[in-house]
Amino acid sequence: MQDLPDNTMLLASVEAFLKEEVMPQLDAAGGFRARVAANALAMVRRHLEQASADNTHDERERLYQLTGKKGTLAGQTTELCRLIADGRLGAGDPQLRDHLWLTTLAKLAVDQPRYSGYQRAREEWETFRANASGTRPHS
Repeated sequence: MQDLPDNTMLLASVEAFLKEEVMPQLDAAGGFRARVAANALAMVRRHLEQASADNTHDERERLYQLTGKKGTLAGQTTELCRLIADGRLGAGDPQLRDHLWLTTLAKLAVDQPRYSGYQRAREEWETFRANASGTRPHS
């Protein structure tokens, strides 16, 4: 028995079908709506790819290190916000800085991976981390 394609492959197939076969046959308004649908599928696909890379686990671990609390991602994030609002964590905290950078980069990787600002920020982050740790950035 053959395994079914995984979810990311299925989403990529539907995305390609919309872009390559459906959109060219539609009027401008229909083509726009099909492009929006294809882009939504691409975001879901990238989100699934990120999740399979275990980024959510990494985010929860960073939140645990910052808050000392385990739980859901939403609960840990709420606790982090409370600690910031109470003044117990601030901009000078290197763990908080790292967490905010990494979380933002992960979200942009899903939402806007080709956005030039994201590409530049990712490069700047890698350079910053390399300089901080004494290693060379990834090429």
